Amino acid sequence: MKKLIAMLLALVMVLSLAACGAKQEAPATQPPAADAPAADAPATEPPAADASGLDPNEKVTLRLYGTANFIDVGPDGTMDLVSGVEMPGYNELIAKWNEKYPNVEILVETCPWDNWITSIQTAVLSGDVDIILHGATLTELCEPLDPYLERDADYAKMLFTTENRRYGDLSKTMVSGIQYVIEPSIAYVDLDILEHYGVEAPTADWTWDDLLEIAQKCTGTDPVTGKQTYGVQLCYTHTANIFQNYYGLAMAYGAEPITYGTTPADSTINFQDPALPRVFEMIDALAQCCAPNVREGANVVMDLTPDNDTAIRWRTLAYDQYRKAVASGIEDRFAFIPLPVVEAGDFVGSQSTYFGSYNMAIANNSKNKDWAWEFIKWMTTDPDAVEWTVATGGIPNCEYGMQLLEEKMGEKAEAPMQVLKSMPKGFSNTTNAWYDNVNFGTFSTSLVTVLKDLVYGTTTPEEALAAWESATNEYMASLK
Repeated sequence: MKKLIAMLLALVMVLSLAACGAKQEAPATQPPAADAPAADAPATEPPAADASGLDPNEKVTLRLYGTANFIDVGPDGTMDLVSGVEMPGYNELIAKWNEKYPNVEILVETCPWDNWITSIQTAVLSGDVDIILHGATLTELCEPLDPYLERDADYAKMLFTTENRRYGDLSKTMVSGIQYVIEPSIAYVDLDILEHYGVEAPTADWTWDDLLEIAQKCTGTDPVTGKQTYGVQLCYTHTANIFQNYYGLAMAYGAEPITYGTTPADSTINFQDPALPRVFEMIDALAQCCAPNVREGANVVMDLTPDNDTAIRWRTLAYDQYRKAVASGIEDRFAFIPLPVVEAGDFVGSQSTYFGSYNMAIANNSKNKDWAWEFIKWMTTDPDAVEWTVATGGIPNCEYGMQLLEEKMGEKAEAPMQVLKSMPKGFSNTTNAWYDNVNFGTFSTSLVTVLKDLVYGTTTPEEALAAWESATNEYMASLK
């Protein structure tokens, strides 16, 4: 399995974008977890010391706080009202942890996506948080995990990737968290619509030009059903995560405007990068193949449904989408394939994607850091925890999780697997030369504004790019 463990270091700027979240259109919650059940010890004999060196007889309380999929499932589980798919609550997870560590109490408190950054900062600074759920972006609050990974090399080898961030000196990096859910964006292609228009289904080596050609051919009146269909659905046009459309194309076209210095003020953003206009032109062309409500960001349906009217859409949550499609009896109607290939830059040949996640970080003021690390290791690799993650619709960040995914999804697991295997070493959604929403606030927040104007049809690609450059230049000047 491809290992993506890299050292990265991240400087946090308070942003409202839930950029690293996998299921970002819905509020999420926090996870607890742990290791495989241990046999009950005789009443007269206390448990032996754990292999980690921790004392299982020690009375410890681990406090988990933040946002992630825990807010979706709640303590007792939930059911999707449309598909009927059920998901277990996090109390089941805690119970499994306590089978091994009955003396280590897990307390979970979740917060919604609204103001999640401020909520996490307030909670952590109070000194009452050990594990930050989905907090790896907030690097000023996080314990660097590089030494922990070096100490537990066998554990590190079991992971696909880590949460990598720049922090302080932007030329250096650190690992600020570990993902327990990894979610690459893939494409969902409606084979019925393509067949009605006489269009051949794409393969994994397609380009964005191929995607646009299919989208244009499938926008119109369906020759078979007589209903209006649309060629493409840009993702998250109704939220701040609309930036993901830019992200995938910037990766594909090798648009790398950022050159890092030691600080944001020493860094540069080159809007003369020749690939940038192509990115904005493609977004504009794709937007013209979207349904009116998608272009307006109104009442956007993200899930695959029987009344789907769009030939190609993309997003994270491949297994979640698969389960809902199965529940609706439409799984054979959709092909799951990677997004188009990267055509330029250092990562030619890999798949362009947005790589979402749910992660856990250790609060740097925690008094229980070793136990917090033990919990994170359990959550990300123990079979019970991994199976819970899959049951909630997530893709786990380890080899066993991939095995489960392939067992449950069959050939449709090939798409997310191919993306994961083709990812460049050290890949990070949050900090890279294409886009950085951690260290350059206005660079990302103003992009959301200009993308919405472009997709909604109120500006041209040239005007949108110029507006983004103007806002960013003002911001960069303010740092000098």
